Amino acid sequence: MKITRVEVVTTLVPIVFGRHESRMPVVLVKIFTDAGIEGIGHTFSANPEFQRSLSSMVRELADLIVGEDPRRIEHLASKMLYPGNWVGPGGLLNIAASAIDIALWDIIGKDCGQPLWRLLGGFSDRVRTYQSGMPLGGTPDVLQRQASELVAQGHRAIKMRPNHERHARVAEVAERVRAVREAIGYDIDLMYDVNQAWTPSRAIRVGRALEEFELFWLEDPTLMHDVEGQAAVAEALDVPVCSGEYHYNMVSLLPLLKSRAVDYLMVDLCRMAGVTQFRKVAAMAEAFGIPVASHLVPEVFAHCIAAVPNGLIVEWMNWTAILFDGLPVLEDGALLLSERPGHGLTLLEGEVQKHRVD
Repeated sequence: MKITRVEVVTTLVPIVFGRHESRMPVVLVKIFTDAGIEGIGHTFSANPEFQRSLSSMVRELADLIVGEDPRRIEHLASKMLYPGNWVGPGGLLNIAASAIDIALWDIIGKDCGQPLWRLLGGFSDRVRTYQSGMPLGGTPDVLQRQASELVAQGHRAIKMRPNHERHARVAEVAERVRAVREAIGYDIDLMYDVNQAWTPSRAIRVGRALEEFELFWLEDPTLMHDVEGQAAVAEALDVPVCSGEYHYNMVSLLPLLKSRAVDYLMVDLCRMAGVTQFRKVAAMAEAFGIPVASHLVPEVFAHCIAAVPNGLIVEWMNWTAILFDGLPVLEDGALLLSERPGHGLTLLEGEVQKHRVD
């Protein structure tokens, strides 16, 4: 089987995150083969100003794989990500390569007649998910109302974030978390995402104040590169610490594991350049006894987390879902995966053309 051509389409899709509305560039890839099998992949940037750069990078990587066998997944990953190519490792290179890597795995699944979750290991055909779209700066009563609505929609785990003011009084932070916990009870898991906003000492101080609310995890409490500081936080708190989404490869994630700076490792599929690299990270984390969680792109990432024995939970942030049919189905807090070969997604061509910008 050979790749005959690659079609790249750039879209700008509307997103709403709390009270913030924007348009997000999503780059779609369709890989065609001489066997008649087609694979679909996508990637995105949360920064609209990088739309053209991302699209160009995807197109240039696509040119590298025409004429190749799509089943030689490690060969093609090496061809795109080889560190001697002067563009990377990491950054825009990885994010662009992820679209192609996802499409290649879609082809492999279709060629084998197997869904991606089974192809990657088949540990389960379903995976827990958590809703991640609560507003950043909502008042306690607003947070209570939205949390209750999310539970009513079928979510069994939700994530909240601090106010924009990172130096809010500890009592204020605790009041907001208490309000949500009172609204949802203790049968629903609750995460708190700091987004690197705290120093280690503040993370320990606030984290201790939040321990009574039995958080599922405290996410990215310190700057991504402060591994020693985060390890101190993890050591000091009973609340589990989750991080890793800002890292681009196994090498940068390994210190988090070796220093015991995480109880759960969060992986970003796009920053890691797709499914191929995720498999390696998941296996590495398993060797340390650490579960893995996903960051964004649940329509594909659900397959990855469900497939591995240390897969923990998937982030439900359906920014890119508007473009696809065949999405995993939410049922009682879990995403159910189908038997359709590959990742099972098809493009909603009407939506693609509606939001197309190139």
